Amino acid sequence: MKKYKILLLDLDGTLLYTLEDLADSLNHTLIEYGQKPHSLSDVKSFVGNGLRKLAIRALPDGENYPRFEEFFKDFVAYYNTHNRIKTRPYPLVLETLKELSNLEIKTAIVTNKGQAASDSLQRDFFKDISVVIGDDGTHQLKPNPEHINIALEKLDINDKSQVLYLGDSDVDAITAQNAGLDYVLCTYGFRDMETLKEFEPVAFIDSFDKILDFVDR
Repeated sequence: MKKYKILLLDLDGTLLYTLEDLADSLNHTLIEYGQKPHSLSDVKSFVGNGLRKLAIRALPDGENYPRFEEFFKDFVAYYNTHNRIKTRPYPLVLETLKELSNLEIKTAIVTNKGQAASDSLQRDFFKDISVVIGDDGTHQLKPNPEHINIALEKLDINDKSQVLYLGDSDVDAITAQNAGLDYVLCTYGFRDMETLKEFEPVAFIDSFDKILDFVDR
């Protein structure tokens, strides 16, 4: 089995269970604007392409909603101050990240979540991960590989054969493919095997600690 020295990690659905805070913030804003709220299952199907796409999918008229930009701004502002209520790391994430640090495995977070929320959650949960590439409005989001390339540049990594990407969604799989990276898909996140079975990752894992099987010890 091939071993890797660098891990690029998705955030929502991979490191953190964020679904309920996203849904609560979205529904709060929808109700404020006189719109119908969504079930948790609906919101789960909407996530994966960043907060703007989440807002577009949640509104009946999407981006054509006359007050869309105002709605989106209020949604992001509310979420940025309510993203730690129900959000928590998945089981064994913190322990495994500590072990990865002890093994001197380089790690970075690569996410479509807004940069402000990503930085806040990194400070709260993942202080040992210094590189966090989120949506700051200046580059393309996943599945475009620009996020990946920025992270590798910050880590000073040129050899992609040393890099393994870990995510939980079809977006993550396509991102890794577009970036020319090997990848692992976790099945405990926001997408089930029915969605993920079309892809051919290095492996599917049902617990975060199993990523240790793929790093250079």
